[in-house]
Amino acid sequence: MSRYRLEKFIRKKLLNFVKVSRRIVLWPLLSLLLIKVVIAGCRYEPSRACEAICQPQNTTKVELSNCYIRALILLPDNGTYLVSLEQTLAVLQVAEEYVHRTELLPNYIKFNWLPQDDKCEASYAVFKAMDGITKNCAHVIFGPVCDYPLASVARITKYFNSHGTPLISIGGSTYDFEQKKTDCGDEFYMLLRTGLLSFESISKLTISVMKSYNWSRSILFYDRNGQQQVSGLHTCFLMMTSLGKQMRNENMTFSQHAIYERVQNRSEEMKREIGNKNSGKFLFFIFFLNISG
Repeated sequence: MSRYRLEKFIRKKLLNFVKVSRRIVLWPLLSLLLIKVVIAGCRYEPSRACEAICQPQNTTKVELSNCYIRALILLPDNGTYLVSLEQTLAVLQVAEEYVHRTELLPNYIKFNWLPQDDKCEASYAVFKAMDGITKNCAHVIFGPVCDYPLASVARITKYFNSHGTPLISIGGSTYDFEQKKTDCGDEFYMLLRTGLLSFESISKLTISVMKSYNWSRSILFYDRNGQQQVSGLHTCFLMMTSLGKQMRNENMTFSQHAIYERVQNRSEEMKREIGNKNSGKFLFFIFFLNISG
């Protein structure tokens, strides 16, 4: 097949993934409206008065003018990331206007946005999440997007508040985040992923292209620290892990090789790593390089 046909095939596959995106710009916020009442029951914890959305102005009467959903936003306050705190807060505020204008949510229920910088670091995200629950009594958490912070926070949200705290994120691209989340024994029980793509989806696309050309052997070159602006540390490494898992499931032959910026002669590096034992008619090369700079 010609290069043109290959590019056309890949473009068609990608369009099938991206086509849906136009309809779900507001998914992260709208997902909150679709969540049914869930009692996690992962631990016994008496409810706090602040967990009610509508707070009484005095001891006997609840005023509809005092109804707030406190939403904690955990994202990096750094514009170098594809999803940052400043731009996401602006989008969520637009989404809030939309759900009120379309009456998806009563006008008397407002959002109290609680933005916090998680620095795309796991330990920092955890204590920011705990502060948001203990000090601000957040009802829901948006983010993190970086994989390591998301994993750390998502493991403990089922123990927040009296019945667990939902965590909504467009992140979580690795395989672990796609496992079932139906009971307390599941690792990421309270996590709701709203992202369009995952590393598993990209892996399936790659394997589909390879199968169409009857390619069954590959060597994968990647920058271990590349694409940090997407999912934080080791984004390319995590992608390679997911792709390797899918290839093993398909009984494909593959090897992986991390490249580093200090290496100048890429062609010599490729010759050395490929070698005679990896050469062949059906060898397929994949490059995941750091193109952020």
